[in-house]
Parts: sequence; structure tokens; C-alpha cells
Amino acid sequence: MKSVRPAYCIAALAAFGGGVAIYAIFRDIDNMVMFRYVPKPAFLAAPHIRLDTGTPWGYLFVFSLPHGLWCLSGLLVIRAVWLTDTKWRAVYGGIFVAIASSVEIMQLSEVMPGTFDLLDLASYGIAAFSESVIYNKFTKRRVL
Repeated sequence: MKSVRPAYCIAALAAFGGGVAIYAIFRDIDNMVMFRYVPKPAFLAAPHIRLDTGTPWGYLFVFSLPHGLWCLSGLLVIRAVWLTDTKWRAVYGGIFVAIASSVEIMQLSEVMPGTFDLLDLASYGIAAFSESVIYNKFTKRRVL
């Protein structure tokens, strides 16, 4: 069980890094609403690689996958902290997904700047499902 927690943390860092990499490499960050309020870091000044976002897979990859990866990253960290305590893991995991979803919903009502995307909400659900599959398939037998 000692090797399981670090594995979850490494997987969380990989998922988070993957989401950041997609944002930094494939998105035109010069037009993002976020950078109207906070200064853009200098390392993001490199030109981005243009993908055809007119196709469903291109759109999902560039715009929704980073959100799903970040959600998965957070859920993996929560799982690492509360590995054997499934009750608290479920509570904090639910709170985490609710906060992520509420940010997206606040964009719909224009309380928060940004663009509402139903596929982002779907990516949060897919991330939560993926995290539970990872746990049930690869970890549950080792822990219990």
C-alpha cells in the first residue's frame, strides 16, 4: 500500500501536466478571457500549434480534454490522501467535482468570465468515472 499513494500522486501530476501542456501548446492563449485579468506568464509567449477544432475530436482535444485531465488530477490527489477511507474520499471528491462544475455553470450565468461549455461538464463526469475505474481495477484489491 505504501507504493500506491505515490503512484496516485505521480498520475495526478501527469494528468495535470498533460492538461497544462495542451493549453500551452495547442490553444491561442492571447485571446483567453483569463489574461484580461491576470498577466500572461512569459513562458506562454511561444506560438501555439494550430489544430483543426472544426472536427469533433479536435475540438474535444483542445477545449475539453484539459478540463477533464485537471479534474482527474484533483480526484487522484483526493484518492491518494483518503485511500482507505472511502466515505471521506467520496465526500471530498464530490465537493471537488461540484466546485469545478459550479465554475462552469457560473460562466453560463456570466457571474464568472469565460465560455460555458457543456462538454467541459461532461469531461468532469468522465474524469470521475475514469478515476473510479482506475481505483476499482488496479488498486482496490491491493488496499482491501
